[in-house]
Amino acid sequence: MKKNAEYLFKFLTPIQISDLELNIDSLIEFCYEMKQKNKKGVKLTNMGGWHSDNVLNETNSEFFYLDNQEKNTHDGYTGLNKAIHVSRGKYIILIHQDVRLEFDTINDLKKRIKEIEIKDHNWAVLGNAGGNNDLGKKFIRISDPANKNLSFGNIPAKVHSLDENFMVIKSSSNLAFSNDMHGYHFYGTDLCQQADFRGYSCYVIDFHLLHLSSGNKDLSYFEAKKRFLNNYHRKLSARFLRTTTCRIFLSSSRLLNLLFNQKDFLFLLRKTKIYKLFGQHS
Repeated sequence: MKKNAEYLFKFLTPIQISDLELNIDSLIEFCYEMKQKNKKGVKLTNMGGWHSDNVLNETNSEFFYLDNQEKNTHDGYTGLNKAIHVSRGKYIILIHQDVRLEFDTINDLKKRIKEIEIKDHNWAVLGNAGGNNDLGKKFIRISDPANKNLSFGNIPAKVHSLDENFMVIKSSSNLAFSNDMHGYHFYGTDLCQQADFRGYSCYVIDFHLLHLSSGNKDLSYFEAKKRFLNNYHRKLSARFLRTTTCRIFLSSSRLLNLLFNQKDFLFLLRKTKIYKLFGQHS
């Protein structure tokens, strides 16, 4: 159970080996000053998503980074899980090191959060780009090397996947990334799926920022996609369960759920061992 929030926002930036732009010395010094003096408004340059003055002047924020410059030991799953676990912010902002808040400000973000809170108090994660179950739609609010002032889709939009460049987590939701996944891709989608499993909602909001990269689908991306598909194949597959009080069948099919949860049918499946054809889930 999380402690009561001491800050309104917690900013988290993973610093990767390939990051040549970020001034890590200034970032470390900044984080140290914030921790020791609880002081805000220090103006520094080349600090990833914290570069904007409206962020640095925010008087009710906590700043944190994951240093992967020498070795990528803190990834998008296990690394961020550890970071959000110790967060003291009411809202946790996961922001890439190559994101700049050049357009909308923290005050704009506060307004967007308030709007979603009125629309759906059960929200858990917000972002600036994502998609839902409609394969023909996506929702984006961004500027990057390929797009200037892009606003795509009817926003705000309820989604089931969010891009990782910018995400806002409501700390009270106690969400976490999958512990059995690793890497730097699809952790935004994973978080939205975990939110859905726990009864929460996710949204793309109208928050305009600058992303210095348009993304790169390299070999690591496709390897991560394969791991993600294999992982959720196991998590979403149909299964039989034995509780201490009954036997049940779980699946996404209403027909199979109705059929296989009949007492006589379950008895037959158990006696003939046919249920084992559905596989075992450890």
